[in-house]
Amino acid sequence: MRRFAVVAAVLLAALGLASPAAAHGGASVTIHSDGRGSVWITAQWQDGHPINEPTPVTLTATPAAGGTAAIAGEKLTQTGDERGTQTWSGVLPPGSWRVAIDLGAPVEGHCQALVPAVAGAGAATPQPVEVACLIPASAGTAPTGDAPASSSGAGSLAPLWVTLGILLIAGLVVAEVIRRRKQRQT
Repeated sequence: MRRFAVVAAVLLAALGLASPAAAHGGASVTIHSDGRGSVWITAQWQDGHPINEPTPVTLTATPAAGGTAAIAGEKLTQTGDERGTQTWSGVLPPGSWRVAIDLGAPVEGHCQALVPAVAGAGAATPQPVEVACLIPASAGTAPTGDAPASSSGAGSLAPLWVTLGILLIAGLVVAEVIRRRKQRQT
């Protein structure tokens, strides 16, 4: 019974150290805009749970037609709602913008969208935008419609902990066999 408790404790410890992304199976991130320049995201794990863990998210926006005006490194704020919403407090100036969202740990991903922004009473009708990106659990960044995927050197330590747990269990089994042999000899 004591061995069972030790084995169970080791397995629980090894599995408990797995990254949240690995536990949930990747993520789905959607960039939203109201068409008037407001931008926010919703983020959920692929199993449907919202991503409400502290996740640093930055927004970068550049004019779609080119130019020097850019918005870089703006932080988004988590709302803690059931959709995993993070909002940007700024507003895009009128025009068409290429918006990039970079998510830090535990998600580690990237998403891009083309976002139009109109302003004023005489402007064109605002066109809301929703662009979804899937981010695999093991990816450093996820591919988007117009950006190639690249991987980061950071990865999960879960395989290391699982391997160490297995080695520990094997060591316990060997120690028990040796202990029993010594008992028989005495």
